[in-house]
Amino acid sequence: MPPLFLASASPRRRELIAHLGVSCTIVPSAFDETSVENAPTPEAYVLAAAIGKAFDVAQKREGIVIGVDTDVVDPSGNVLGKPSDPDTARSMLKSLAGRTHRVLSGVALVESAHGTIQRQSTAVVETRVTMAPLDDDAIDAYVATGEPFDKAGGYGMQGAAMAFVTRIDGDPSNVIGLPLWTLAEMLREFQIPLWGTQEAIS
Repeated sequence: MPPLFLASASPRRRELIAHLGVSCTIVPSAFDETSVENAPTPEAYVLAAAIGKAFDVAQKREGIVIGVDTDVVDPSGNVLGKPSDPDTARSMLKSLAGRTHRVLSGVALVESAHGTIQRQSTAVVETRVTMAPLDDDAIDAYVATGEPFDKAGGYGMQGAAMAFVTRIDGDPSNVIGLPLWTLAEMLREFQIPLWGTQEAIS
């Protein structure tokens, strides 16, 4: 079986992929996401970013590379990145509070050998998340924890912001940053055994 690489430095993705029982090497991608920021739709953006990350690592390593990009899309259709300061974090949370927004992940699986791409598979996964109404005090207290600053959309469902989420429609692991069911299906396409057996999720 060719080696498996995860083109991400995210500790959350490392933890999530471990649930699939596969062994992978972490190789953070140097792909510049601003190069695809003019994509016509949020779906096209996350997919282009995922492919870019996977290809960046595939040019350096031989094997199968997983590239993922996850972003929050506010109710107005704006892609929210990671807030750079407290005011931006507050603004993001206010735009999401009391409303339903989308979390989109692009996933790309790319196999490289002898300097060329042998095959690839891609997917876009959507999860809808509804947040409770939040007053300024709740938002300020959450921002003060520092948790929003490395999270797309300014919140982490796996952390304190779990208390803000009232409904999830779709894969909850997608909201954390890696849609496990979709990735498991893609790995099966590439004959990567999960939990030590190919038939474990048949």
